[in-house]
Amino acid sequence: MSAKKDAIHPLPWLGLVLWASIKGIVAVIFTIAIFVGIVSLLVLAALGYGPQEVAVPNVVNMPLDKAKQVMSEAGVELEVAHEVHSTKTADGCVMETRPAAGKVTKEGRKIYAVVSLGPKNAKVPKVVGHSSKAAQQRIREAQLQVGNVIHKADSNPRDHVIEQAPTAGTVVGRNHPVNLVLSGGPDYGRAQLSDKRTLFFRTIKVTVPRGQPLQRVVIKVVAGESDREKTFYNRVHRPGDEIKADFYAPKGATLQVVIDRQTVLSKKL
Repeated sequence: MSAKKDAIHPLPWLGLVLWASIKGIVAVIFTIAIFVGIVSLLVLAALGYGPQEVAVPNVVNMPLDKAKQVMSEAGVELEVAHEVHSTKTADGCVMETRPAAGKVTKEGRKIYAVVSLGPKNAKVPKVVGHSSKAAQQRIREAQLQVGNVIHKADSNPRDHVIEQAPTAGTVVGRNHPVNLVLSGGPDYGRAQLSDKRTLFFRTIKVTVPRGQPLQRVVIKVVAGESDREKTFYNRVHRPGDEIKADFYAPKGATLQVVIDRQTVLSKKL
């Protein structure tokens, strides 16, 4: 009875042998496939059917879109690796490539480019005296932005720049705003009242001069023979403070600016 129990059943044994044979055959097939693939690639390369060698085109100082087109026509692909500020290469143009121009590489490979962001700073152009349209175009061409645009009464032609800030020649960061003051013509801000009187609406800027640590600034309009006064501004400031105040006045009235009880401006309107 014990001898029969210890005997190996033929079916499991045959299954193990069959599984080992299948694994061996699969391994041989894979080995042959890899070998054949390597040999095929070597044969194709020897016969000139593999990736062709191409020289990297020179696209330095070329706009990025054009550079990509040139690279594509040469059989390679251009990809931006870095963007840096430069005073020598125009904004949006290629500064260098890796591999460099003239180097030999395989067709279909990627070429990496360093692209210029242009100068980090910009110089404010002179736009005083220009029309609003021309001034704004010059500002944008200088890699700056148009800031606040206001009008005020002036003898210059309407919509011509009479003031700018920052002033021409100032070096600022790119995209810095440039504020403009445009001429509205001599009658800008004029209003006709129902009683036939004409009022002029104006804005005045005052810089508090050196002197006492605290100085009272009064801006008023004196009108008519009776010297009627209307105060539009009355506050205490420190030296160097800049004040901007709106006022209105009839024709012939006098604008006065009084600082520390001293009249520093008296102007007939």
